[in-house]
Amino acid sequence: MGTSAVSYKPLVKTANSQVDFGVEIHGLELEKLTVLVIKNQRNLSPRVQYELTRRFDPSAGIYSHGKSIDKRSVLHSDLTTIPHQPQVQVIGHDFVKEYEGLTNLQLRHPHHKAFQKLPIPVVEDQQFTHFYRWHIDSAMYDLDPPLVTSLLAVQVPKGRRQICRYDDETNTTLDVPLGTTTFFSGYRLYELLSEEEKHFVQTSQVEYAPHPYIWMSKANCF
Repeated sequence: MGTSAVSYKPLVKTANSQVDFGVEIHGLELEKLTVLVIKNQRNLSPRVQYELTRRFDPSAGIYSHGKSIDKRSVLHSDLTTIPHQPQVQVIGHDFVKEYEGLTNLQLRHPHHKAFQKLPIPVVEDQQFTHFYRWHIDSAMYDLDPPLVTSLLAVQVPKGRRQICRYDDETNTTLDVPLGTTTFFSGYRLYELLSEEEKHFVQTSQVEYAPHPYIWMSKANCF
């Protein structure tokens, strides 16, 4: 689907209408849409972010990992809950004096050195990076995976870029901005499989360890 096919226009109103909001969007195939980027929304409130996300799954009333994160979880140090909207978490790096009722926040963004067995050497750390951890936003225990995840960029680093190294046998690299989040399509991955591999996937089941983010908290990846 090309971007040129997407258009919008104000809602058609009656002659005496005083409604001053609403647009129609044309050209979107929602059945095939898996990632949607809406620009320039840094002032969007946590309430509206949650309500927008909930439109896709009205039954979802809590954060995908539950009402609280166990201190033993590998995710515990990465997330800060917004008090008045507990379905929304704050992630980032640096000191934040005040944000949505939270004060004196010392945010620490996860670094690949904390998780990967073979991190990039310190002398190359400014120029190169690794993917931190491939994941889906799901507790993998007790709770069903969410249908939709939303990520709001309030403030992002500017200036230099980095080279993300896969460090596998392909020697693949990717030019990325600082603080990047990379999305990967499971649909595309399945399409790339051989027929034998597809059959294996279709006839297999995955059983995760109980409380997997606690179970894996001391592990490293390659």
